Amino acid sequence: MRGLLDNVGFRRLWISQIVLALGDAVMQMGLLELFHRCGYNIQTEIAKMLFAVSLPALIFGPVAIAYLDRWQRRNVLMIVDAMRAVMIVVIAAWLLPMVTGRAAGRGLFFVYAMIFAVGTVTTFYYPARYALLPNLVATENLIPANTLFTTSLAVAGVAGRPLGGFVAERMGVEWAVMANALAYLAGVALIWRIRMQPHATSQTGAARSRGGWGELKTGLVYLWRHPIALRLTAVTGVFAFLGGVFVVAFTGYSYDTLRLGTAGLGYLAASAAPGAAVGVYLMGRAGPWTRSPWLPFVQLSLAGGLVLLLSATSNPWLAAPLLAVLGGVVATAMIPIDAKLQEHVDDERRGAVFAARGMVTSATMIIAFWLQFGCDIFRRAAAPKVLFWLSLGTLAAAFFTFLAIRSDERREG
Repeated sequence: MRGLLDNVGFRRLWISQIVLALGDAVMQMGLLELFHRCGYNIQTEIAKMLFAVSLPALIFGPVAIAYLDRWQRRNVLMIVDAMRAVMIVVIAAWLLPMVTGRAAGRGLFFVYAMIFAVGTVTTFYYPARYALLPNLVATENLIPANTLFTTSLAVAGVAGRPLGGFVAERMGVEWAVMANALAYLAGVALIWRIRMQPHATSQTGAARSRGGWGELKTGLVYLWRHPIALRLTAVTGVFAFLGGVFVVAFTGYSYDTLRLGTAGLGYLAASAAPGAAVGVYLMGRAGPWTRSPWLPFVQLSLAGGLVLLLSATSNPWLAAPLLAVLGGVVATAMIPIDAKLQEHVDDERRGAVFAARGMVTSATMIIAFWLQFGCDIFRRAAAPKVLFWLSLGTLAAAFFTFLAIRSDERREG
């Protein structure tokens, strides 16, 4: 890890992502406090908010696939962060009359529309970030680099929740929202200071003659025919769906079942940090098991059992250790997937593949969020029941993953 941090370009990218993770977590807790103060149904509103975040990747993912590999990824990161900072300031200005009591009962459609706009430009951000990493570090350092990213972002996201709850309850919702705008501006400054050679792009004479939609077709065909990328993209979609259901149900579970406030929810979420740290440390050692095809099956099985136990308790002191172990599972889920994609996908097609993966994860998360505000069965169900359903779904996903792995081994044999 020390060698990675000696890499100035990687270090600046890494710090920028920690700052952004903190800012996003603080703002999310600020909006939760807004829902709580104004008497909204918290589970329904958090599902709507996350739906607005996820939908753009599905709609605009084809544009990212078609054009992202034509652009320098560093420039994409800076432009997107600057645009997001402006949008967050607009949200804060619109919320000001509401949080000061001058516009009580005001609808939240404008907030969700602006969050949709933030998600639209973010559609280009995450694929560019994942695709940029191999341009900054050597191939043999991809798993340690992704491990360090995952560790830091998990810790920052977890730490941002109690911090955000404290800021929202003690200082106000506006402070929590504006913290995110400042984080985006800091991200622009840090990425701007990265010095690197321009990387390979698909902006060739052949690419120009095909046009954007020709590039989209080429990128999708590349993904479909790739022996590894398509399968890993599908696995990512499964994790995204399960995670989307869990985030919303856990929020309602914390408020309604455990009777916690916004700060209490943040403190409970922080209990996942120790397990995440242990899991990511083990993953960072890059042992042979980190490349095992059985790893997703083991992770899904553990997650299903832990969520099942969580659904059966109403005591926050019992929920905390379960979350600690679950944090270790969740924090390590994407590390080997990201590293394999970065290693095996060609540089000039890497952005397109990660953009396509973003479309798949967006589609599955949209379904997960819609179920919890647009489906009567989920909307009327108590949070522990939803968690119970989620545990059964996770165990079923583990079973089908087991069958797929066995089938692959037989074909290879």
